[in-house]
Amino acid sequence: MFYLLVRPVARYILSYYYRNIDLTGLENIPKGAAVVLAASHPTAFIEPCILACFQPRTLWFLARGNLFKNAFFKSFLTAVHILPVFRIEDGGYGRLKDNFSTFDACFRALSQGKAIMNLAEGRCVHEKALRPMRKGTARLALGAMQRDPTLKEVYIVPVGCNFTHADRVRDQVMIRFGAPILASEFMDDYRSSEAAAIKDLTAHLRARLSPLVVQFPNRDRAALGEARLELDRARYNASLVYGITHDGKQLDRELEIATDTPAEDNNLAHFFNRLDRQGIHVGAVAGARKIVKQSPVWLRSLLAILLQLPQIPLWLLAEYIGSRKPKHIEFYSPVRFAVVTGGTLFLYPVLLFLLSWPLKIWLITALLTVKWSVRQWENLRTWYRRRQVERMVDVEREGLANALARL
Repeated sequence: MFYLLVRPVARYILSYYYRNIDLTGLENIPKGAAVVLAASHPTAFIEPCILACFQPRTLWFLARGNLFKNAFFKSFLTAVHILPVFRIEDGGYGRLKDNFSTFDACFRALSQGKAIMNLAEGRCVHEKALRPMRKGTARLALGAMQRDPTLKEVYIVPVGCNFTHADRVRDQVMIRFGAPILASEFMDDYRSSEAAAIKDLTAHLRARLSPLVVQFPNRDRAALGEARLELDRARYNASLVYGITHDGKQLDRELEIATDTPAEDNNLAHFFNRLDRQGIHVGAVAGARKIVKQSPVWLRSLLAILLQLPQIPLWLLAEYIGSRKPKHIEFYSPVRFAVVTGGTLFLYPVLLFLLSWPLKIWLITALLTVKWSVRQWENLRTWYRRRQVERMVDVEREGLANALARL
């Protein structure tokens, strides 16, 4: 019940928290069957939230056991279908036995034809790479079929979760669902050797997940690869459709660019060095957006500020907590999102009860116009960046244009 209450609120916030969430391959999720969504894991918990909100199946999740120490968080996590998986660092070997009840719950869910999301890498690192696979996905699928002989199939759907900048607000998310893997094809091997079958299925999952994840040939090429991706986004984001899409074209480009990243590119390095020296954003030079006249941009941005005044304190609190409290960058954006979602879900109903009618109307208006308001602030930023280029001396501006033309 609580899952169904939180889902629409989180969905609405995510729809403006990111400029664009593009999902492709949704047809690969079987309907009414036992499914394990095996996803890559670039952030702490944003990708589970997105999958819960923007694909049709009701999901159950697995999360590390140390999140369940606090009684309040335990109740909340349980209410939104999250089950604990304990590691040695979550309480020693003694806590590992508690995983039996979690796996039993997962086996029952799969036997009932439900869908479980598992973060296949097991841990998240803020980089464009696919880390080693954990064996949990294979154990879930094969264990469920072993436990229930009437369960004819468990579908393992590889899910590539890709972020342009996983630690930022108002960037882009690209998620692709691959063709499902049939767990039944590994059951004969599982009955003869559980360890070997789990290892083989895990390796097969990695092979199927890898083409869905934007990743560079090696870490030495990551900086150059990121620069190439930034240039591509600047060139094509003028035609970006805001909101939820199912296009997949940007992900196709980013997969190709990342895979084909060369060892060096002197022209690209020269271009970005010139941008850095001038303090110019790449989108102001390579983007196709037109300069908006000053007055409408400022007026609309001012109106957006006035409309959003009731929400700005919550956003500032989220920014403070998200940037100061987490110890790891992988938690920055998820914590911001969690604060905004929690405030919207728990604080705003109280305010609507306590405030006078004019303030109630103002708060409701702020909630309904947040997408429009954020767009106005982005238009102002775009206008300012383009004005920076227009105010450059002709020689420097032409130098940037020539450097761009060589790419």
